[in-house]
Amino acid sequence: MKKTNRMKKAVMVMMAAGMLCACGNNEQSASRGSIGDAPEPKVTTEPTIQEPIAQEPGTTTEPDNDPITGGIVTAEVEGVSVRYYNGYNIATGDIISDTIPCNTVEVSGDALTGLSEILPELSAITENSQSEEYGHIMYDHLMDYYELSINDDLVLDIGDEYGVCKSTGEVFQVPAELYDIVNEIAEENNKNNVYATLDTDQITVTDQDGRELEITDPDQLKTLLSVEYYPINAEDEMFEGEKVAYVMDLHNGDELDVYFASVLGRLRHADGSYEYVHIQEMEDHLKRIFAE
Repeated sequence: MKKTNRMKKAVMVMMAAGMLCACGNNEQSASRGSIGDAPEPKVTTEPTIQEPIAQEPGTTTEPDNDPITGGIVTAEVEGVSVRYYNGYNIATGDIISDTIPCNTVEVSGDALTGLSEILPELSAITENSQSEEYGHIMYDHLMDYYELSINDDLVLDIGDEYGVCKSTGEVFQVPAELYDIVNEIAEENNKNNVYATLDTDQITVTDQDGRELEITDPDQLKTLLSVEYYPINAEDEMFEGEKVAYVMDLHNGDELDVYFASVLGRLRHADGSYEYVHIQEMEDHLKRIFAE
């Protein structure tokens, strides 16, 4: 799933409102890889070397039975929850959470087993803070696509390449297998509990110049009907001055207004009611169809 969106006026207004509400509260900033009130992200520059302890001749040291090897997660993983926003990273989503729904999933079954094996192996990155590699990690690759809460205690923000421990600020590399498991958890939850698709077998589209197009090509129709959307909690004032790029008549009593250069729309129903929706790729698909 992708977390980077173009922000038009309506969403920018949402973010601004979130920032105003955050005054005096512990809200996270919208900067890339923000970790809120946690320590600044860091990498270990000089790993500690423990001197061996002198022992009496003929004595042995009992082996450490602690299975934790990585140093980031230092307890047996008994429970994990995944928190995320569709279309936004954690920091941005927290700012506009009054508008964009936050999703939280308690992990179970094979997914929990997989995470319990991978998480204890995470290790803090050792890198000189003045190095070019350190700069790439901090400013180009550290993203907070998902938040993992481990044993209701330890909180990690992860992207598809790197992650950060919120309590210590330690940065670690995210194994592909870890990200794949978390991403699959989110996608499964989206499929079952979050996303909807347009329910129709006929669509007529009118663009902002008044051109009308009946969608008759089976592939084009399939593409439009596959676009997933979810409702957002938005007020009309947020969309004042926004331009409608396309109007989709679904021939079932519903019409969808797709806003210009946005990921948002308004789904209008036959009874006069309507809801604002996040509908990611729809405008791009319609633009391409009209260009063909």
